Amino acid sequence: MRRIKNISVIFVLLLLFSCIKIYNPNIDAKAEKKYVVSGRITGTEGWQEVEVSLSSPIESPEYIPVPDCQVRILDDKGNVFSLEEYKPGHYHVWIGQEYLLPGTSYKVRVTTSGGEELASGFDKMPTGPVLDSVYYLIKDIPTPDPEINLRVMQFYIDLKAQGNYSQYYKWEVVETWEYHAAHRIQYYYDGTVHRVSPPDYSKVVCWDTNPVKNVFTLSTKSLSQNTYNQYPLHVIDGHTSRLAYLYSILVFQYALSEGAYNYWEQLRINSNEQGGLYEKQPLAIKGNLLNVSHPEREVLGYFYAASVSSRRYFYHDIEGIELDFNNGCIEEELGMGGWKNVNPWDYPVYFYYKLEVLKILSNECVDCRLLGGTIVKPDFWPK
Repeated sequence: MRRIKNISVIFVLLLLFSCIKIYNPNIDAKAEKKYVVSGRITGTEGWQEVEVSLSSPIESPEYIPVPDCQVRILDDKGNVFSLEEYKPGHYHVWIGQEYLLPGTSYKVRVTTSGGEELASGFDKMPTGPVLDSVYYLIKDIPTPDPEINLRVMQFYIDLKAQGNYSQYYKWEVVETWEYHAAHRIQYYYDGTVHRVSPPDYSKVVCWDTNPVKNVFTLSTKSLSQNTYNQYPLHVIDGHTSRLAYLYSILVFQYALSEGAYNYWEQLRINSNEQGGLYEKQPLAIKGNLLNVSHPEREVLGYFYAASVSSRRYFYHDIEGIELDFNNGCIEEELGMGGWKNVNPWDYPVYFYYKLEVLKILSNECVDCRLLGGTIVKPDFWPK
């Protein structure tokens, strides 16, 4: 008997409720690969990171890291910070708070293993306020069926930047949620029937963490005050497991220079509004990188400096949201042929009894990790 694998409904739901046409820029698959340099330096002591990769065709996007580079961050006070490669194409350096000051300008220089020199322009770190507040409202949004609305949690953030603060902002949201497998391991078959006593609960509870893929940017330059209420962030609904137990978001608020804002605003327009969010590489939007060795060769990406403030929030038992999601578990009856129908390649086969009827379980029923998460509880998770 063939084991049926879990098919996530999340992607189908996203397509169903999207009213946005997909944006497919006309990029020649045979075009020369371009270097992509992306990274930032923030006003908080810690690891500062830079990624170096190569572009790939839009019709077959992939992440192509560029290893073995020499990467340095420089400031306008003469300090130089050399980064180390901790995985292919990813470089970082720990910088102390005394070097991370608003008003200081920073740039990045990359020397590839082939000797090409890539460099950004200087970007000045602005001053930013403390993140004010994040909250949600329960809303009904339209679907393709005019008689059906989708009830969602719409998250918002308020900006309070009165004073000598930047007028340009970007927010990032990272989600973490707890979810459970439908069954513990109580019985399994591997040529012999086994009963697990006591039942094994070790793979029942999982946690998953993912960044929200939208780009959130705001400029208050045209406003009378450097404040903004109810800037919309992401939405979630009851058709995923996110709200089943405990849901958390970590929100980062970045105060940007005008140049960095313009870059991210263009990415927002091309991704959020036109539906073409490319996760593997930045779109071909003019950044602040130059190929010093070969000026005629375009370099994609942006290196910027930003003040940052962050806060974590937890949510559970959301009133007004009805949960209706696929937990990934598929149950089947053993059938007339009994265990002879089971292919040994599928061992062990998990099962349980429902009203004295033997039900075979897909692996997703008993191992929550197969739905993308981990059984390792995050350090910040409530006990």
